[in-house]
Amino acid sequence: MLFLSERVYAIAGEHAFRYLKIRISSARTRWGSCSSRGTLSFTYRLVMAPAEVLDYVVLHELVHTQIGNHSKTFWNKVGELMPDYRRRLAWLKTNGKFLM
Repeated sequence: MLFLSERVYAIAGEHAFRYLKIRISSARTRWGSCSSRGTLSFTYRLVMAPAEVLDYVVLHELVHTQIGNHSKTFWNKVGELMPDYRRRLAWLKTNGKFLM
């Protein structure tokens, strides 16, 4: 899980995001979440995904530290920081069920 923590730290630093802490879970229905206090939670299954897909989920949750919903503003911010996020998300939707 060290790799996941390192990616959060690197991506947060690159884009000046702030978070409180990282939590690893065994969630089956969510890849990640962000609490209102800034705790980022990620399922351990993400470490089996390609690095670029993991980075998408990390960035997605980091954007939630500033925008707490999935509004157009949220998706515009994700797209600004990661222009190919749709491709990464599509990979996750197609292949995520195989990450066991």
